[in-house]
Amino acid sequence: MSDVADRADWRIAHDIQVSRAHASRTLQLEADGHCHYCDEHVAHGVLFCNTDCRDDYEKEQAALRRAGR
Repeated sequence: MSDVADRADWRIAHDIQVSRAHASRTLQLEADGHCHYCDEHVAHGVLFCNTDCRDDYEKEQAALRRAGR
């Protein structure tokens, strides 16, 4: 039984390590009062002015990741 538990512990630790590595490589946006896509003024603590800008930003970032940038 300890073998199963040991493998589970190893798997959990491995998944956490991989997730942390991925999170550290991912750009974290900071709310600066402007939309991160169109640069329009937004309320404090908001990253995008609307869902269209958010979606377009995410599509653009996904395309850049696929291109290796």
